[in-house]
Order: sequence, then structure tokens, then C-alpha cells
Amino acid sequence: MPYHHTQIAFITLAGTIAAGLVCIVGAALLRRPAARWPLGIVAAILLAVAVIFSTLTVDVGENEVSWYFGPGFWSYRLDRADVQGVAIVRNPWQYGWGIRIGPGFRLYNVQGLDAVQIRLKGGQFRRIGTDDPQGLAAALKR
Repeated sequence: MPYHHTQIAFITLAGTIAAGLVCIVGAALLRRPAARWPLGIVAAILLAVAVIFSTLTVDVGENEVSWYFGPGFWSYRLDRADVQGVAIVRNPWQYGWGIRIGPGFRLYNVQGLDAVQIRLKGGQFRRIGTDDPQGLAAALKR
């Protein structure tokens, strides 16, 4: 049975949308058009961040593990044959959200501290943030 799960990053969405609205309102209230451009650019960047990092989808198939952010701008794949071990882990808060490279691992996360750590044949680790760590770990161990 394949595994497919999408985690929605409500905090990221709320924060980026709220900040973007503040920029838009601020730009509308400014009297000089030249001063509006920087706020418009910031609002556009925040919108892009909201779209890209709004969700993290993980698929575990028979031969492959894949995951991607938002609509799939960045996608990642691993062969199941390269997976040597799986563990449920809790990330320290300072690891943050997004794509991070830490000591000995790479982290892909949109919200929360829970993750599944995958140990690869070469000794590397991948951590995939999820709000369903037990389900993802069970799918990877099958």
C-alpha cells in the first residue's frame, strides 16, 4: 500500500499572508509612488514564500521515496534500496523550517518539530518534517 501525505503549514501561511497584507496596506498609504515599490517587492516575495512553503507532500512507493514543497517547485527522490534505517526524531526549534543543512543531515520541514530521519547507505541522513511521523516511519519500514 503506497503512502501519500500532505502537511499544511498554517503558521507559515498565516504569517506570510499577514506580513504581505501589511506591506500592501503600507504601500497604499504612502503618498510617494517611488516609496511603494520596495513594499510591493517585499509583498511579492512573501507571496512566493507562502506558495512554495505552504505544504510538504511525501510519497512512499514500492521503489522510491519522494517529497516536495508546495506545488512541486523543489522535489526530492530517494531509492528505497538506499534506505538503511528509519527513526522518528524531534528537531530542536533552532533548526527552523524550510530546507536546512545541519551536522550530518539535511532537513526538509514546513511546520512543527517532528520528523522522520532516514539513514542512507553512504552514512548520510535526511530528515523529513511531518505531522504524521508514525505513519511515515511505518511506510518507510514496510
